[in-house]
Amino acid sequence: MSGNSAIGLVIPTSWEARDILRHYGFKSVGQSLFKAEIKGRPVWVCVSGVGREPARGAANRLVSSGATILVSVGFCGALVPELHVGDLITDRLISVDHPARTPDERRALTQRANALAVDMETQAVIETGTRRGVPIHMLRVISDEFSDDLTALLGKSGGFSAWKIAVRLLNPRAWPLARKLQKQSAVARRRLVEEVGRFLERQG
Repeated sequence: MSGNSAIGLVIPTSWEARDILRHYGFKSVGQSLFKAEIKGRPVWVCVSGVGREPARGAANRLVSSGATILVSVGFCGALVPELHVGDLITDRLISVDHPARTPDERRALTQRANALAVDMETQAVIETGTRRGVPIHMLRVISDEFSDDLTALLGKSGGFSAWKIAVRLLNPRAWPLARKLQKQSAVARRRLVEEVGRFLERQG
């Protein structure tokens, strides 16, 4: 693979992207779009937003900006008890439209798809890259484990809504879960920084 091939990272949220952007010196070049030159190679980040359609739009935007490799980067949830916070997932991941909140929901996904982990974006990145003839990779890191019940923050409707999560955080009963997830996210972000670095080394 050419040393000057441009890499495009699709990252769902600024929360997941924060440490990567800072560590590798990315500069803003547009709304939710960032660029850096790392070891002589152009690397793009697009903070897509949560879900398949935003990820699809981000992947298309990166290819149109010159990316010749697409990478789905970010957090994912464990679907099996053997996976722990910080573990890297590069395959056997299923993308869904509603978060897997409980162990029962996670177990059902594993039985349906023989997957190890779940997110809400990677499938759209794969579909976009395939359609546009661009190689695709995934670097997803576990941020919530099989036993974590996320209902206190995500509610019982199954949808993802940032403003509803903010409202639920007004309830002290949600605070222990929020603190736990904050700590787990910090571990996952550190691992993402490391894995992006390793990926770039391999591409070089």
